[in-house]
Amino acid sequence: MKRPLIQSLVLMMSLVLTACNVNNERNDISNQQEAADDTSGEELSESGRELVQFPENYDKGINYTTVNRGNVREELYTSRDAIEAVQNGQPFPSGTVITLEIYRDEELSEIFVMEKRTGWGEQNPSEMRNGDWLYQEFNGDKSVDYEEDIGRCFSCHANRERDDFVNTLDDMKSYELDNATGLKKINIDSQIEGISAHQWEVKAVDDSLDDLGSGLVGEKEKTAIIQKVLLITHFNQET
Repeated sequence: MKRPLIQSLVLMMSLVLTACNVNNERNDISNQQEAADDTSGEELSESGRELVQFPENYDKGINYTTVNRGNVREELYTSRDAIEAVQNGQPFPSGTVITLEIYRDEELSEIFVMEKRTGWGEQNPSEMRNGDWLYQEFNGDKSVDYEEDIGRCFSCHANRERDDFVNTLDDMKSYELDNATGLKKINIDSQIEGISAHQWEVKAVDDSLDDLGSGLVGEKEKTAIIQKVLLITHFNQET
């Protein structure tokens, strides 16, 4: 009587242990799957970053502001269309590119690029989405800086949602487009203003300045005309 009872108990215990092992295996598989699906914020932010290519000739756009932080200088560029949209109270158009040069001790070390295109926001999950903007970091030689955590870019710009995630929106709003030359601000004005006009002679002028040759125009006006000509010449050479 005892023997069959013992056998029954052993069989029941064996079944229970087998069931426990199966459940544990299933739990392990489930945990492994969850771990595989649980992508870090940094990995999520990598989604779509390759879509942002290096913007060749970005410096032919508008250098709309300069930011100085100790030994770091930042030069920001974008297109006229982008600034016009902002100043007209419109959102940045699809295709807008904003480029940030970062100089450390006057040496170009990094180039940060943010680009907006319709539908690009879907490249990332909702918790890592700044509208339709995507980001990329380049080294000074234009190669992609894969060591840069692009997730930091999303975090940095996330708190500027009301400005379409652009930190320098106010600089664009206040920029005087009428004076835009499309060239980098490198203090050309001040350099030319420092040139003395005493050694210069004006050989030809338009009809409105006929009196210049007769000496009726003062030295101040003559200097201004020469500086203007030098600026125009410089900009024509650059473009």
